[in-house]
Amino acid sequence: MPHAVIAGDCDLAAFARAWTPLVVRRGADVLRADELYLERGGRAVLIEALCIEAGRKQPFYVKLSSHDRGTTTVRIDPMTHPERSDGVRALVAEIAGRLLAATPGAQIEKTNLELPAR
Repeated sequence: MPHAVIAGDCDLAAFARAWTPLVVRRGADVLRADELYLERGGRAVLIEALCIEAGRKQPFYVKLSSHDRGTTTVRIDPMTHPERSDGVRALVAEIAGRLLAATPGAQIEKTNLELPAR
């Protein structure tokens, strides 16, 4: 499953406040992440996502979860089941890249994605 584990003090509430919708166009393909839902305790976020590749629409959620061990995981929400296409992987990577850029001193602990250069 596409994921990234970020080591550092990720403030998901601040990330949610600063969130702006994400749209990536790659030829005829569109990758979009719009609405963001912050869990009441501020330790989890769901981001509504949509990948349109070769005319095929795949709606899903990206989940960000903070852990007591000082890491935050960015992955596809396990309640949604999109095909792990290049577009789905790229959208999860874009969101992980945004969280990494918003967290001073954070670094990638583990990932199976190619994160965008920041």
